[in-house]
Amino acid sequence: MRQQDLAMDTARTPNARIHDVMCVGIAVGVVAWGAIGAWTAITVGNYPWNQWIPFANGASKGAFLGLFAALISLIALAPGFRNGWRWAVFIAAFIGGSLWGTVKDLQGAPAPVLYFAEPLSDEQWYGTTMLLHWAGKIALPAVVCAAILTLLAARPYRSGQSIAAAAALLCAGVALLLLPVIASAIAPEAQGNGQHTNEGFLAGLRCWAVGIPVLLTGLVRWTSLKTAHQHGNTQLPPLEPPRP
Repeated sequence: MRQQDLAMDTARTPNARIHDVMCVGIAVGVVAWGAIGAWTAITVGNYPWNQWIPFANGASKGAFLGLFAALISLIALAPGFRNGWRWAVFIAAFIGGSLWGTVKDLQGAPAPVLYFAEPLSDEQWYGTTMLLHWAGKIALPAVVCAAILTLLAARPYRSGQSIAAAAALLCAGVALLLLPVIASAIAPEAQGNGQHTNEGFLAGLRCWAVGIPVLLTGLVRWTSLKTAHQHGNTQLPPLEPPRP
């Protein structure tokens, strides 16, 4: 009965469901991968040119990875609700969020976090080091994103859900725009040669380039939903009777 109610609910509001999943995917992606970037920045300690770069790169990258996870999860939802669909949504979202990082890890060790450190050899990288990196910085945020998207898909649709999803996207855009300003104010003074002292500025530009469209999209959707709600246009269209 529960699955039938969810299926009927999804049939009534397919576009709203799609928009909500994408909004939440982006917002959660910014938070999840931004947190991984912040953890990296804090634990590095003696970052030679600008300590907050991993934070900015993680947050801006998370917007794309969260969106991709949401899109892949929508493919799993397309056939409708059925036995085991929650696991299908979770696995699809996890693959979407972790695929890019997994492929990069399989191609070899990432660039050294410290400018003056030597890159890892294949013998040092492939094995425990790669597994720990994959589990902590790729799989963990992907699991968080996939779990939240699965919980969202499992909830019966309500109009307030769309407003909350749009507000989350709006907050994610604001965070991306403010992150370079706040992080650069508390980061240690830039050190290193001229080439790498500019990387903090480029990381900030990436945050703003991603944050502006995220902010505008969230603002437009939130405003339109609030306007429709105030005018009482929140009734769902009638559900067509099931076809034989």
